[in-house]
Formats: sequence, C-alpha cells, structure tokens
Amino acid sequence: MELRRIGGKMKKIVEIVHDIISMHISNDSVVADFTMGQGYDTEFLANHAKYVYAFDIQASAYELTKVRLEKAELLNKVNLILDSHENCDHYIKEKIDAGVFNFGFLPHGDERITTNVESSLKAVQKALSLLKRHGILVLVMYPGHVVGKIESDALYNWSQTLSSKFFSVCCIQMHNKVKSPYIIIIQKEKVMNDD
Repeated sequence: MELRRIGGKMKKIVEIVHDIISMHISNDSVVADFTMGQGYDTEFLANHAKYVYAFDIQASAYELTKVRLEKAELLNKVNLILDSHENCDHYIKEKIDAGVFNFGFLPHGDERITTNVESSLKAVQKALSLLKRHGILVLVMYPGHVVGKIESDALYNWSQTLSSKFFSVCCIQMHNKVKSPYIIIIQKEKVMNDD
C-alpha cells in the first residue's frame, strides 16, 4: 500500500482506507459498512465484494446510499439496514472478511446526530466476533469535534488492550496536524473459542 501517488500528494483518508480494504477482500468476500453515511464506502465494498451489509440510523443516509447503489446497479449486492451498528449481530449471521466504521456525523447532515462511544464500542466488539480469521476492521476516527474526541480516545485506548495473541492493531495518523482524522486497523490473527 502506498500512502502517496507517484510524484503527487499524499492520499486522502478515504483512499487509504479503500487501499487497505482492497488488499483483504475479493469478489467472494462478505463485508460490512457499519456506518453507511452517504454510501461511498458501501458502493466501494459492493464493487469489490460478493455481498455487503450496511448500517445507519438515519433515514437520509439510507436514502442517499440507496440512490447511489441504484445508479451504480449494485443494490442487489447490499442489505441496507436502518438500525444502529450496535445491533449488527441481529442481522449478520455469517462470518465477514472485512468491515469499516466512519465515526462522527453525516457530512452535510445534522451534526447533533453522531456516533457515540457506548454504541460504537459495542458495535466494534460485536464486529470483531463476526470477523473471520485474518479478517480486518478499519475504524476511521474523527477527533475534531467534542463527541468525536471522546469517542476517538476511548476506542484508541480500548484497541491497545486487545490481546496480541488474537489481534494485530495498527494506527495511521498525521502527526503534525492537530485533530486530523486517523485510522485504526484491527486484524483477527486467531479465532477465540467463543467465536
């Protein structure tokens, strides 16, 4: 994975996320977008995987994503779910190869409606149990607003406590840009007994 284009600027966060995920999935993969938002990640996943579960609590996000997928003729590969990602285990009954979370609020939406640390932590923990061996979760953190800072700190600290026997955890961030988004990548190395 290259963090910049040859002779060009560094890639944007979303491009880095897509590069990471594309290295871990194939057209036989089952994946999840745990925060569909405007549907960019959902569409990307649908283009590269066999089947996608996509979650959001906002009807506007659901509609934006549905329209995007219809235009791309990908709707038949996606299960759009209007519910919190913390309920992912009610819908996903199979192991997944990868999942992505974009925390925070819907761009151009109501900034008062945002992910929060309690439901996000539950969702990530459930998503980890749904992962296949060598599957990955990509968490995009947004510490630039008050709730996002609390959530980012909590998930960052929690991810450091994961046993290295079962998980590998990596963080990609810009060190010289205050409050810039960053990425936490968690790979399941070994399946636990209760998985």
